[in-house]
Amino acid sequence: MKLKLALMAATGAVALSGVAFAQENTGWYGEIGAGVALGNDDNDFESVGDVRPVPFETDYDLDDSLTVYGALGKYFAGGVRGEIELASRNQDIDELRGDGLGFGGFPNRGDTLGDITVTTLMANVYKDFNVDAAGRVTPYIGAGIGAVRVRPEFNNIGGNTADDNVANGNRVLVSDQEYVLGYQGMAGLSFDFTDNMVIDLRYRYLGTNEFEYGAYINDEPGMVESEYRVSEITAGLRWNFGTQAEPAPAVEPTPPAPEYKTCFDGSRVLVTEPCPIPEEETVEVPTELELTVYFDYDRADLTDAAQSLIAARAAEAREYDIQSIVVQGNTDSSGSAAYNNRLSQRRANVVRDALVSNGIDASVISIEALGESNPARPTADGVREPLNRRTEVEFSF
Repeated sequence: MKLKLALMAATGAVALSGVAFAQENTGWYGEIGAGVALGNDDNDFESVGDVRPVPFETDYDLDDSLTVYGALGKYFAGGVRGEIELASRNQDIDELRGDGLGFGGFPNRGDTLGDITVTTLMANVYKDFNVDAAGRVTPYIGAGIGAVRVRPEFNNIGGNTADDNVANGNRVLVSDQEYVLGYQGMAGLSFDFTDNMVIDLRYRYLGTNEFEYGAYINDEPGMVESEYRVSEITAGLRWNFGTQAEPAPAVEPTPPAPEYKTCFDGSRVLVTEPCPIPEEETVEVPTELELTVYFDYDRADLTDAAQSLIAARAAEAREYDIQSIVVQGNTDSSGSAAYNNRLSQRRANVVRDALVSNGIDASVISIEALGESNPARPTADGVREPLNRRTEVEFSF
């Protein structure tokens, strides 16, 4: 849980990384410090193999103690620094309790059973977040890995006779040492005391892999398995052997940006300059523009395609100065001549009305009803010819 809290604090510090950096330190540094290793009862102590009277699994109950450390490191670009750190702490072991399942624990003869000394040699990497514009307060996070020397020394055996020993309960004697891989996570704040001296306040979580060492359990040699975990709060003093990076040279103020204006043709020129003189546009008038609308047999209504075609031609014609429009209605030879004259009139009228509804001035439109007298494809009388069922429109400009 304590490791999770440390990582949460580290995550919060990472969120500050988007803030602009103040001046960064460069070169090497050294640091010494001290603090408190917090007591806890969360370090396993369990038997390996068969022991008398029963195998056991319990925990160290460790007291608060002093922790000291020293480090030599170097600053790198981007707020990163690395160091080699030597640290040590010695914690008293109050008791090794029973598990309530047949193992009664190892009772004390005095105030404590003994102690455990843990010395670490770690390679650490830190990330500094220079969020203070003056560069005086710097939060950071870090992580390390390295070698750990664990030396437990404790017993509840007081002499060479039964009367000197613990009257009731199990007996234990441990005096051994073991080297094991360790890891740690750190989070803290550093305060610039002078240009080259920094006060460092830090939280550290230290842990190791499991390890084994020798012990006498009820006067018989054996092995026990353990691990070590501790939370520490320290204060240190750091000397920067290098100097702070030189601040960036002052940037000369740039002259004001020139002001522009937008001319009629969309071009932009300086406000002090005239716009370009527009060139007279030459409009090319089409020599002719025609439209032919076809109809179904004996019909004078417009299909959707015919209406779209008329709308397109009307829009094109409106771009120019229309002088006149001639609309000629036609039929095929099927039916009587008189009927076809009336049908061609209706076909001419419906096209004229469509042109007017699409913005053409009705006063420039004239209509001719040609009946069956103007076939696009000549046929015999009484033949239904689709090409002859049409209205032709001729535009003049």
